[in-house]
Amino acid sequence: MEKASLTIINDKNIRGILAPKRLVSNEILADIIDLIELSTPEAARETEKRIREADRKKSWIPSREVERRLSMRLKAARK
Repeated sequence: MEKASLTIINDKNIRGILAPKRLVSNEILADIIDLIELSTPEAARETEKRIREADRKKSWIPSREVERRLSMRLKAARK
């Protein structure tokens, strides 16, 4: 079995991970970028602000409704 290899860079000026394309799909790469971008203090403050606004406006959608809408979209996409 072939062993997957990652190259981790952590030096004075640059940090990152290099991986073969077969190990990191576009979706996973997008998730990694989102994780980094959304982990900043500014992003955390913005998220907290949006949660407070949603709480104040009582604008949350129940999870069952989200599931129902997702199910309808998936069914439509299959057609």
